[in-house]
Amino acid sequence: MHHSDILIIGGGPAAMVTAGTARQYYPNKSVTVLKKGKDSMVPCGIPYVFGPLLESVEDDMIPCGDMAAKMGTELIVEEAVGIDFEKKRVAGKSGESYGYEKLIIATGSVPKIPRQIANHDAPGVFFVPKDPDYIRKMHAEMAGMKKIVVVGTGFIGIEIANEFQDSGKEVTLVGSRLLKHSFDPEVSSYMEKIVENKGIVHYKNQRTCEIVLDERGHACGVKFEDGEVVACDGVVLATGYRPNTDLARKSGLSMRQGDTIYVDEYMRTTQPDVFAIGDCAEKRHFITKRTIPVMLASTATAEARIAVANLYSINLVKSFSGTIAIFSTVIGDTCFGSAGITEEDARKQRIDITTTVVTVPDKHPAKLPNSHEQAVKLIASRATGQLIGAQVVGGIDIGEMINMLGTIIENRMTVFDLLGLQVATHPLLTSAPTTYPIIVAAQNIAARTLGA
Repeated sequence: MHHSDILIIGGGPAAMVTAGTARQYYPNKSVTVLKKGKDSMVPCGIPYVFGPLLESVEDDMIPCGDMAAKMGTELIVEEAVGIDFEKKRVAGKSGESYGYEKLIIATGSVPKIPRQIANHDAPGVFFVPKDPDYIRKMHAEMAGMKKIVVVGTGFIGIEIANEFQDSGKEVTLVGSRLLKHSFDPEVSSYMEKIVENKGIVHYKNQRTCEIVLDERGHACGVKFEDGEVVACDGVVLATGYRPNTDLARKSGLSMRQGDTIYVDEYMRTTQPDVFAIGDCAEKRHFITKRTIPVMLASTATAEARIAVANLYSINLVKSFSGTIAIFSTVIGDTCFGSAGITEEDARKQRIDITTTVVTVPDKHPAKLPNSHEQAVKLIASRATGQLIGAQVVGGIDIGEMINMLGTIIENRMTVFDLLGLQVATHPLLTSAPTTYPIIVAAQNIAARTLGA
């Protein structure tokens, strides 16, 4: 039997951060990563292998073996098929057993299969798993296709549709309002205009009921509930992901809503010395404390660091307080970011809020080259002024601006704290210090309270 002090099941970002952090914190402990395949992919980079940004699927690969060797950890290519918590052993598909002192489950997520769509498993129909072999095959088969239908208007659906369009294909996007769980309606509408101006046909609020097949049994179109058919050469079903918790459930771990593994704020499961992190673990929203189906590498790696710090004793009393659901993406040449709760969701949950939107140039003066309009929306508690949500639209710099806003939300800062925020500004890099949008937006909300 193979034995390791710290055994990690999984090979995605959460698992590799766990391995590296464990080596830093516990240099005298042996660390082993048990993963199903040799290679891994950068999950958020997968859409870009289908467009002009990456030359091949291999450009999106994570060299897990090299990473493990550099960190001083052991990587074993093996599929875990069972866990004996009493004996502290993991059974491998090969018949080998892997003993552990501490176990971290980081098995990630897999695509949801929309079984209600007839012929969803036909040739010419693809999903977007984090599986290198599948993506290689999908990439090769779709290379010669001219007309593509993408079903799903989440991040992966929009980004892969965008890349197909940029590579010269005719793209139809099917689904509800774009990124409706992360952005308010006015931001989604702006996204939809960009998508349509790019030439992508967007069937909004249409439900796909069937994949139409040709005489060979190959996908040649999608059929909607109203009977309309859109012809195509191939279909991508970007219909979301589910937690990959089959192993955990089969082994007897306590499960929660959404088929996730129950964890406490230190990422501990109900079994002694067993932790769970990443997409397979339960998520609670930082603001509402309700369970939420957020699957993000940034959240997963934060959980990894918390879990490792508390493997042997409670070292970080400030435990993981929930996901702030922080996202960013690019559509065309416009960037979008969101963090915390949306105005729409806050009002549905009867949170008493106040909001504001500030739009300014992201350079000063605005006539400088490459200047974009930058819009910042803040959502704050009406009673306390605490910032609980933010959305940003603009140029490439909004990627770091939303990260700053995420830090503000996570540290429970109020709009009054932001009135004294000191920022480094420069004509070529930021909006003017007199109109820095986060501060101006905070001032707008503060004025409603101070002037009341």
